[in-house]
Amino acid sequence: MMSMTNDEARRVRIIGAASSGLVTNGEASEQLGISIRQIIRLKASFARNGARGMVHGNAGRKPRHALSDEVKTRIVELFEGRYFDYNFSHFTERLNEAEGMSVSRSSVFRVLKGAGIKSKKAVKHKAKQHRPRPRKTTAGIMWQTDASRHKWFGEEHGYATLHAYIDDATGVVTGAFFTETECMRGYAAALEQGMLAYGLPLSIYSDRHTIFRSPKELTDDEILSGTELPLSNFGKALYELGIKQITAHSPQAKGRIERLWNTFQDRLIAELRFSSITNIADANKMIAEGFISDYNRRFAVLPHEDGSACMPFDRSIDLGLVFSIRDTRRAGGGNTISYKGEIYTPEDEKSPVFVRGRILEVRETFDGAVYVIQNGMPVLMKKVFRAQKAIDVGVKKKAGAVSPHKPASDHPWRGGFKIKPAIYNNTQTGRE
Repeated sequence: MMSMTNDEARRVRIIGAASSGLVTNGEASEQLGISIRQIIRLKASFARNGARGMVHGNAGRKPRHALSDEVKTRIVELFEGRYFDYNFSHFTERLNEAEGMSVSRSSVFRVLKGAGIKSKKAVKHKAKQHRPRPRKTTAGIMWQTDASRHKWFGEEHGYATLHAYIDDATGVVTGAFFTETECMRGYAAALEQGMLAYGLPLSIYSDRHTIFRSPKELTDDEILSGTELPLSNFGKALYELGIKQITAHSPQAKGRIERLWNTFQDRLIAELRFSSITNIADANKMIAEGFISDYNRRFAVLPHEDGSACMPFDRSIDLGLVFSIRDTRRAGGGNTISYKGEIYTPEDEKSPVFVRGRILEVRETFDGAVYVIQNGMPVLMKKVFRAQKAIDVGVKKKAGAVSPHKPASDHPWRGGFKIKPAIYNNTQTGRE
């Protein structure tokens, strides 16, 4: 006896009733949710083949492209082995690109689900509380930035911090860089990657961390230039490059970079573990040499308008000086300045002479080099050797607790202290 599904059995009853005139074609169409034209075709098939004409021709047949049992077993073995921490989409990509298979995500999903395996991404998401902000229309108008402190190399290797920039219009990750903690150096290195590859963005959108916003009061020069917020060292670097700085008031405002961390903490961690990378240096190399470009190829979107708003980057600019620790010092005598408890003088003796008492800008690079900016030009400084006083290097008796001293039995102090009357003779006093 031919077996039918419930839907097929229902279709036979309704088409049979329509063929017998018990229901109209319109009523049968409404019941089955198909067009009247299709009802007429089904009635003709029912007249020729009876109920068998209502069953799909491929019913009971194995699909031509069905996965073999060997392939299914291999998929499960790979997922439970080397790809145990991948999500289903990421795993499917690896099967097609690294394992020589040609399978769809839906097929992988059915195989793994049939084996009782759930995707780590199978979680219920809360309803969005904030209306998403429209993307910028053109690439380069705004790059969002943030840092994520996470156990990127596994529980046993502790925390590291990843700094990244993402283009608001396209979702392209323009740069990413690991350091131990969130710092200016990490943001500068990630931004440098983007500037070398795409140019200078019109603006940077960040949180209100002190790296981006100084807690100090505005200087007179900043007030005169119309600066609304006191600039940090990083903010001064952006101003020098002509990049506008925008600070957000909540994480939701820069949602694109926040969502990037969800993807990175899923995919990047798995890729780092798969490549046996457990340190910052190797991770930065892997990100720069392949991970970012692969991510952009998969997830970047087309902007509303073609082209790029990025400004050309002058590669002659010394970014080491731009992204530096900045301070001011008063020039001292002998063409010197005092900085961090040391005396500095120009490395080149032919450098311009500093006017004593004048306020000079001092910049210290990430590698410890110290410069003075004189009339817009950097002057490399060196420490001045100061002779130290000679000291007695011999062994000296160390001060310590004094042990009590007990006087001898015949010591004069044993008898107590008595004031004796003075006896003066005439010679001594000069009196008669």
